[in-house]
Amino acid sequence: MTERELLELLVEKITSMEEKLRRVEESQIRMEDELVTKVKALFDAREVQLDVNDRILETLSRIEGKLDRLSLKVASHDSLLRKVK
Repeated sequence: MTERELLELLVEKITSMEEKLRRVEESQIRMEDELVTKVKALFDAREVQLDVNDRILETLSRIEGKLDRLSLKVASHDSLLRKVK
């Protein structure tokens, strides 16, 4: 193999490696962009879920209050019924 052929082979290999590196860099940029988008979506979904959880807890608290008042009323009615008997 002549010196010129060796140089041409080296240039070809370097060119090939540069092309592969370019593709890897493009792929990495694309993956980073997709990852950022997905992480943002996860945080948005988490915020929505936290809002839903807060509404559920508020509703549960109201229901518990109503149940407590109803229990007192039932106990009062039971007491009155016992007196009537």
